[in-house]
Amino acid sequence: MQKIFLTFVLLLFFTACSSEEKEMKDFNSTTEASFTQGESYNFDLNLNDSTSLFIQVKEGKIKFDAQNKATLFVFFTTWCKPCIAQAPHLNKLREKYQDQLQIIGILLEDKNPEDLATFSAQNHLNYQIASGEGNYLFAKALGGINGIPTMFLFAKNGELLKHYLGVVPVEMLEIDILEAI
Repeated sequence: MQKIFLTFVLLLFFTACSSEEKEMKDFNSTTEASFTQGESYNFDLNLNDSTSLFIQVKEGKIKFDAQNKATLFVFFTTWCKPCIAQAPHLNKLREKYQDQLQIIGILLEDKNPEDLATFSAQNHLNYQIASGEGNYLFAKALGGINGIPTMFLFAKNGELLKHYLGVVPVEMLEIDILEAI
Protein backbone atom coordinates (compact mmCIF):
# COMPACT_ATOMS: atom_id res chain seq x y z
CA MET A 1 0.00 0.00 0.00
CA GLN A 2 2.86 2.38 0.80
CA LYS A 3 4.48 1.65 -2.57
CA ILE A 4 1.26 2.55 -4.37
CA PHE A 5 0.96 5.78 -2.40
CA LEU A 6 4.63 6.66 -3.03
CA THR A 7 4.22 5.94 -6.74
CA PHE A 8 1.14 8.15 -6.87
CA VAL A 9 2.93 11.03 -5.11
CA LEU A 10 5.94 10.79 -7.44
CA LEU A 11 3.71 10.67 -10.49
CA LEU A 12 1.80 13.70 -9.26
CA PHE A 13 5.04 15.57 -8.59
CA PHE A 14 6.48 14.96 -12.06
CA THR A 15 3.18 15.77 -13.74
CA ALA A 16 2.93 19.07 -11.85
CA CYS A 17 6.51 20.00 -12.72
CA SER A 18 6.10 19.28 -16.40
CA SER A 19 2.83 21.22 -16.46
CA GLU A 20 4.49 24.23 -14.87
CA GLU A 21 7.34 24.02 -17.37
CA LYS A 22 4.84 23.94 -20.25
CA GLU A 23 3.05 26.99 -18.82
CA MET A 24 6.34 28.91 -18.66
CA LYS A 25 7.17 27.92 -22.27
CA ASP A 26 3.71 29.09 -23.35
CA PHE A 27 4.20 32.33 -21.41
CA ASN A 28 7.61 32.88 -23.03
CA SER A 29 6.22 32.39 -26.52
CA THR A 30 3.31 34.73 -25.74
CA THR A 31 5.70 37.41 -24.51
CA GLU A 32 7.96 37.04 -27.54
CA ALA A 33 4.98 37.24 -29.87
CA SER A 34 3.75 40.43 -28.25
CA PHE A 35 7.11 42.10 -28.78
CA THR A 36 7.15 41.24 -32.48
CA GLN A 37 3.60 42.20 -33.44
CA GLY A 38 4.68 45.68 -34.50
CA GLU A 39 1.90 47.58 -32.71
CA SER A 40 2.79 51.13 -31.72
CA TYR A 41 1.06 53.03 -28.95
CA ASN A 42 1.79 55.29 -26.00
CA PHE A 43 0.18 55.53 -22.58
CA ASP A 44 0.85 56.66 -19.03
CA LEU A 45 0.99 54.64 -15.86
CA ASN A 46 -0.67 56.85 -13.23
CA LEU A 47 1.28 56.50 -9.99
CA ASN A 48 -0.02 56.96 -6.46
CA ASP A 49 2.36 59.86 -5.78
CA SER A 50 0.48 61.94 -8.42
CA THR A 51 3.18 61.43 -11.05
CA SER A 52 3.05 59.28 -14.13
CA LEU A 53 5.40 57.07 -16.10
CA PHE A 54 5.19 57.44 -19.88
CA ILE A 55 5.34 54.10 -21.70
CA GLN A 56 5.99 53.79 -25.43
CA VAL A 57 5.45 50.55 -27.31
CA LYS A 58 7.05 50.78 -30.73
CA GLU A 59 8.45 48.21 -33.15
CA GLY A 60 8.09 45.44 -30.62
CA LYS A 61 9.97 47.28 -27.86
CA ILE A 62 8.75 48.78 -24.62
CA LYS A 63 10.43 52.06 -23.73
CA PHE A 64 10.13 54.13 -20.56
CA ASP A 65 12.27 56.48 -18.50
CA ALA A 66 14.08 54.12 -16.16
CA GLN A 67 15.94 57.04 -14.52
CA ASN A 68 19.14 55.03 -14.97
CA LYS A 69 17.83 52.42 -12.52
CA ALA A 70 16.78 48.82 -12.88
CA THR A 71 12.99 48.59 -12.76
CA LEU A 72 10.86 45.83 -11.28
CA PHE A 73 7.21 45.95 -12.34
CA VAL A 74 5.02 43.91 -9.98
CA PHE A 75 1.53 43.00 -11.26
CA PHE A 76 -0.83 42.36 -8.34
CA THR A 77 -4.30 42.74 -6.84
CA THR A 78 -5.28 43.79 -3.33
CA TRP A 79 -7.06 40.48 -2.65
CA CYS A 80 -4.10 38.28 -3.68
CA LYS A 81 -2.59 36.73 -0.53
CA PRO A 82 0.76 35.79 -2.18
CA CYS A 83 1.02 39.36 -3.53
CA ILE A 84 0.58 40.76 -0.03
CA ALA A 85 3.00 38.20 1.43
CA GLN A 86 5.81 39.25 -0.91
CA ALA A 87 5.37 43.00 -0.21
CA PRO A 88 7.71 43.10 2.84
CA HIS A 89 10.47 41.48 0.76
CA LEU A 90 9.97 44.02 -2.02
CA ASN A 91 10.11 46.82 0.57
CA LYS A 92 13.47 45.52 1.83
CA LEU A 93 14.87 45.25 -1.70
CA ARG A 94 13.77 48.79 -2.48
CA GLU A 95 15.42 50.10 0.70
CA LYS A 96 18.63 48.17 0.03
CA TYR A 97 18.94 49.25 -3.62
CA GLN A 98 17.07 52.58 -3.53
CA ASP A 99 19.65 54.40 -5.68
CA GLN A 100 19.80 51.61 -8.27
CA LEU A 101 16.32 50.06 -8.34
CA GLN A 102 12.78 51.31 -8.71
CA ILE A 103 9.86 49.06 -7.92
CA ILE A 104 6.46 49.88 -9.38
CA GLY A 105 3.38 47.92 -8.40
CA ILE A 106 0.88 47.53 -11.25
CA LEU A 107 -2.62 47.13 -9.83
CA LEU A 108 -4.86 44.87 -11.92
CA GLU A 109 -8.18 45.95 -10.45
CA ASP A 110 -10.12 49.17 -10.21
CA LYS A 111 -9.62 50.96 -6.89
CA ASN A 112 -10.24 54.57 -6.01
CA PRO A 113 -7.24 56.54 -4.73
CA GLU A 114 -8.45 56.44 -1.11
CA ASP A 115 -8.79 52.64 -1.08
CA LEU A 116 -5.38 52.31 -2.72
CA ALA A 117 -3.81 54.64 -0.13
CA THR A 118 -5.40 52.59 2.67
CA PHE A 119 -4.11 49.34 1.18
CA SER A 120 -0.64 50.81 0.74
CA ALA A 121 -0.57 52.07 4.35
CA GLN A 122 -1.92 48.82 5.83
CA ASN A 123 0.78 46.84 4.03
CA HIS A 124 3.53 49.43 4.62
CA LEU A 125 4.38 49.64 0.91
CA ASN A 126 7.38 51.89 0.23
CA TYR A 127 7.21 51.69 -3.56
CA GLN A 128 5.00 53.37 -6.12
CA ILE A 129 1.70 51.86 -7.24
CA ALA A 130 0.19 52.44 -10.68
CA SER A 131 -3.55 52.28 -11.17
CA GLY A 132 -5.85 52.94 -14.09
CA GLU A 133 -6.38 51.91 -17.68
CA GLY A 134 -2.69 52.21 -18.55
CA ASN A 135 -2.01 49.16 -16.38
CA TYR A 136 -4.08 46.95 -18.69
CA LEU A 137 -2.34 48.36 -21.78
CA PHE A 138 1.00 47.63 -20.15
CA ALA A 139 -0.06 44.06 -19.37
CA LYS A 140 -1.09 43.65 -23.01
CA ALA A 141 2.24 45.05 -24.23
CA LEU A 142 4.04 42.45 -22.13
CA GLY A 143 2.02 39.61 -23.67
CA GLY A 144 -0.70 39.39 -21.07
CA ILE A 145 -0.66 38.35 -17.43
CA ASN A 146 -1.38 34.67 -16.82
CA GLY A 147 -1.43 34.78 -13.02
CA ILE A 148 -0.57 36.97 -10.09
CA PRO A 149 1.78 37.97 -8.77
CA THR A 150 3.76 38.44 -11.98
CA MET A 151 6.93 40.51 -12.12
CA PHE A 152 9.06 41.87 -14.95
CA LEU A 153 12.63 43.00 -14.29
CA PHE A 154 14.16 45.54 -16.67
CA ALA A 155 17.84 46.52 -16.64
CA LYS A 156 18.71 50.18 -16.23
CA ASN A 157 19.15 50.43 -20.02
CA GLY A 158 15.48 49.40 -20.43
CA GLU A 159 16.13 45.84 -21.60
CA LEU A 160 13.75 43.17 -20.29
CA LEU A 161 15.90 40.70 -18.35
CA LYS A 162 13.54 38.41 -16.46
CA HIS A 163 9.90 37.70 -15.82
CA TYR A 164 8.48 35.75 -12.93
CA LEU A 165 5.13 34.09 -12.42
CA GLY A 166 4.17 33.55 -8.80
CA VAL A 167 6.05 34.32 -5.62
CA VAL A 168 9.82 34.30 -6.12
CA PRO A 169 12.36 33.60 -3.37
CA VAL A 170 13.88 36.94 -2.39
CA GLU A 171 17.40 35.50 -2.75
CA MET A 172 16.77 34.59 -6.38
CA LEU A 173 15.21 37.97 -7.07
CA GLU A 174 18.15 39.75 -5.49
CA ILE A 175 20.64 37.85 -7.68
CA ASP A 176 18.72 38.97 -10.76
CA ILE A 177 18.51 42.55 -9.48
CA LEU A 178 22.29 42.61 -9.06
CA GLU A 179 22.57 41.53 -12.69
CA ALA A 180 20.14 44.29 -13.74
CA ILE A 181 21.94 47.11 -11.94
